[in-house]
Formats: sequence, structure tokens, C-alpha cells
Amino acid sequence: MSAELKDGRYRITALAWCYLEAEHRAGGGDQSEIVRKVMHEWALRKHRAAIEAQKLLASEGIAGNGGEDEGTTGKGG
Repeated sequence: MSAELKDGRYRITALAWCYLEAEHRAGGGDQSEIVRKVMHEWALRKHRAAIEAQKLLASEGIAGNGGEDEGTTGKGG
């Protein structure tokens, strides 16, 4: 069973549209498929980076919760 898809309608720059349309014309599928693939790959990279950031923050004793104590560990700085 495939994952549920969410509907999103967004305005994009002319530059982004030209490349999206070029990918479509070159045989890369319809625009919505291309956008879905690009956004999913981007989200996976962000997700992996967030996981790594949490590990690094924890190793430095930083909460990583976006709170006011951000970056104030008392360690050398």
C-alpha cells in the first residue's frame, strides 16, 4: 500500500518552472510526479540531517529543543 498523498498547490519562480517543464518534456513524467519526487528526496535529506543534528547536539550537551538555552552549555565558549 502506498503512502497517503497530501495536496499542495504552490507558486514557483519562472526559473523553477522552466526546469520543471524541461524535465517533463525530456520524458521525466508529468510535473506533479517530478515535484513529488524532488520534494520527497529533499525531505529525506532534511530528515537525515535532523537526526544527525540531534546526535551532535546531545553529544555537546545541548538540548536541541529550540529553547532559550540553545548553545549555552558552559563548555568553553
